[in-house]
Amino acid sequence: MPNNETLICGAGIAGPALAYWLRKAGSRVTIVERAPHPRPGGQTVDLRGAGRTVIERMGLMDRARAQSVDQRGLALVDACGRTTAQMPADSFGGQGIVSEIEILRGDLAHLLHEASLPDTE
Repeated sequence: MPNNETLICGAGIAGPALAYWLRKAGSRVTIVERAPHPRPGGQTVDLRGAGRTVIERMGLMDRARAQSVDQRGLALVDACGRTTAQMPADSFGGQGIVSEIEILRGDLAHLLHEASLPDTE
């Protein structure tokens, strides 16, 4: 009989995401983390490509969108404060230089942590 217990080191982004999928595959999962508590905030994470696909398959896209930062786009401004060029966030179907969905790293980690519960220790 194969061992279906898994120990994951790290409760940031990858650990809880992996725990979610391993639980769905029937494994008992324990996550250990050296930080005393989750770290809030952090830079924004673009949800595009494979990351977006994974969030969609986990059924978390609506929650990720609800927690995303208000991203309007990119503007180039000259020395006089005049806008010389703009690129809205929805340019290129949200796959351009400005992502359609950006979420703070801490919010994404919390979202994935919640998704790994209640069966992850």
